Amino acid sequence: MTIKKVRYYYFSPTNTTKKVVEKIAEGLGVEMIEENITFIDNNKPSYDNDEDTLVIVGVPVYAGRVPQVILPTLNNIKGTSLAIPIVVYGNRAYEDALVELEDILKDNGFSILAGGAFIGEHSYSKKVGTNRPDTEDLEIALEFGKKIREKLERNDLSQPTLPGNRPYKQGMPKLLFTPMANNNCVYCRKCWIVCPVKAIDPRKPDIVEVEKCIHCYACIKICTFNGREVFNNPIQPIIDMLETKYIERREAEIYL
Repeated sequence: MTIKKVRYYYFSPTNTTKKVVEKIAEGLGVEMIEENITFIDNNKPSYDNDEDTLVIVGVPVYAGRVPQVILPTLNNIKGTSLAIPIVVYGNRAYEDALVELEDILKDNGFSILAGGAFIGEHSYSKKVGTNRPDTEDLEIALEFGKKIREKLERNDLSQPTLPGNRPYKQGMPKLLFTPMANNNCVYCRKCWIVCPVKAIDPRKPDIVEVEKCIHCYACIKICTFNGREVFNNPIQPIIDMLETKYIERREAEIYL
């Protein structure tokens, strides 16, 4: 089967998912079209894809699921061509996220050609999945793209079995706290720039709409002044658990 283009979509507040899907797309060796769907308010009402375009969709894993905030946009990515779901998780587990993304793409008209789960630095802790995806991860992603191209050249359109459960596990509960500015904040507003839901006030970054926050922690990751933190962090026990049990390196899993 001939694919002329690859269109890669990513929801990637901390750029980990972006790095992975870009490398997979690069490995396919055809024209690449980037679709950044991270900033919710900027997303289009519909995304239509031609039959000669392979679609890659990448999202981070939030509590074992696809981030619920991006579901309306994902449901608007339509096509009758081939698609590849990709999830990126913080070195713990991706649970049902990959099959959930697979089901979304199937419901939108796509046939699944391959799928994968890669590692990114955990949103809650720099000690878990530190600096991932790293050079080795990105090389695996590039080679994965090449293997997908070889599968197409063999005219092998078989669908792999992706791991996960249906019905999916319960998603992340609503958390009524958020990263806030501390005394180190210099009002550079980088946090406002990277917030995918614009929960941070553009003039006064110490003002946050707590109910909008999706806990991607992009604002903490981007700050070079250690100017944002979660005060009296109620999920500190979870962070302690992650830093105790999930330090050992996990590797990417690919399905062809």
